[in-house]
Amino acid sequence: MQMTPPPSVIQKIMQLALPMVGTQFVIVGSGFLCMTMLSKLGHLVLAASALIFSVSLTLMVVSISLLFSLSILIGQAYGRQDDREVGSLWQQGWLLSFIISLPCLLIYWYIDSILIFFGQDPHAVAIVKVFFRASIWGIVPLLLGICNQQLCYGVHKQRLDMLANGIGVIVLLFFARTLIFGKLGMPPLGVAGFGYAQAIECLFYFLFTTACLYKLKYFKKFNLFQLRLSQTWDVLKNIIRIGWPISLQMNGEMLSFFISTVFVGWLGTVPLAAFQVMMQYEVLSVIPVFAISQACGVLISQAVGSRQFNDIKKLSHGSLYITVLLCGLIGMAFIVFPKTLISFYLDIHDPKNAKVLHLAILLFAIMALSQLLDGIRNVLLGSLRGLLDTRFAMLAGLLTIWLVSVPLGYLFAFPFKGGAVGAMLGWTVGMLISISIFVYRWRVVSRSYGAGQSTSISP
Repeated sequence: MQMTPPPSVIQKIMQLALPMVGTQFVIVGSGFLCMTMLSKLGHLVLAASALIFSVSLTLMVVSISLLFSLSILIGQAYGRQDDREVGSLWQQGWLLSFIISLPCLLIYWYIDSILIFFGQDPHAVAIVKVFFRASIWGIVPLLLGICNQQLCYGVHKQRLDMLANGIGVIVLLFFARTLIFGKLGMPPLGVAGFGYAQAIECLFYFLFTTACLYKLKYFKKFNLFQLRLSQTWDVLKNIIRIGWPISLQMNGEMLSFFISTVFVGWLGTVPLAAFQVMMQYEVLSVIPVFAISQACGVLISQAVGSRQFNDIKKLSHGSLYITVLLCGLIGMAFIVFPKTLISFYLDIHDPKNAKVLHLAILLFAIMALSQLLDGIRNVLLGSLRGLLDTRFAMLAGLLTIWLVSVPLGYLFAFPFKGGAVGAMLGWTVGMLISISIFVYRWRVVSRSYGAGQSTSISP
């Protein structure tokens, strides 16, 4: 393996990943700004926003993760130049979205009872309930919009997704400011205003992208709107067959993330507020890594579909190279500039925030290492998914999370009295173990493609 991948490999990965990164930064950056709006509503709202953030992120990933197989399957069909298959996959994705939305609606409606069951502060839960009752209107548009997004990724039209999200952020910020604080003659709705603004943004994205898929000439060859649901049940089965291990693994990870938040919630509002500040930046650091991972999976799937097997290892190694460099720079920022980053959420000069500030600085130091490990793990997962090897990754990921990360997080946080720092250390140890497993699996699976045929990437 070359120490530095060929420039053509880096270029190919970045051409697909950069628009994804830009899109996700725009989305999460807007959420970042909305959270700063909520933080102005008081300390209790800031603590409750940690629950809003972790629970909404968990539920979103749980609901959409089954649809992530679409870009991989569409990428293979696109590599084979099977236009009809591309259209069939997209249609079945829509059908699956309606099915998934039903349990999501129930969870959103009864979220307060679920959080009370897990022992969360009733005052914070009351605020969380208001948010979810408002944002429930965006569930169906969100799921349908994800199908449109995965189609764009699979056929290299990710710039359409970036454009739609860029305009959508303007919509979100406008309605968030208007509804949270009561502008332009509207009454101030507080946390509910943020929920309604998110629902409006999801509806806009779905309508805008669907209109583009219908009107743009490029998509005509896929016959997206030629109804053929009854003829393609095997396509739906294939989406579920490839997607359920991805979904189960991501759901297990997000559930463990939720459990970690619950652990921190048991420690009080000060650790919860510090954890919330740290997690805002954790999500920002994950954005480019997740985009590189997904781009790697799509490109590998297209290489498999077009039988360009020599590209596979080059794409995986190139993605790892980019990720390590990027996460190293991000980790340095967390260590060198923690107070600057925290100051966006807290007045670091206010003595009342001294405990939150001290704890947040410790969490940032641990996150410098954990986000590097998580980046490597995500790229290895993306590489395996590109080869449709999803079941082993699911089993290995879930076992390390639930047999290592969660138990160690609880052990370090409570019996060993490590608090929020201990909860994060448990997660970090689990990631280190899972990386070693995924490296071994990748070497085994990719070896079968080593003989290869032609390659489109110059050495």
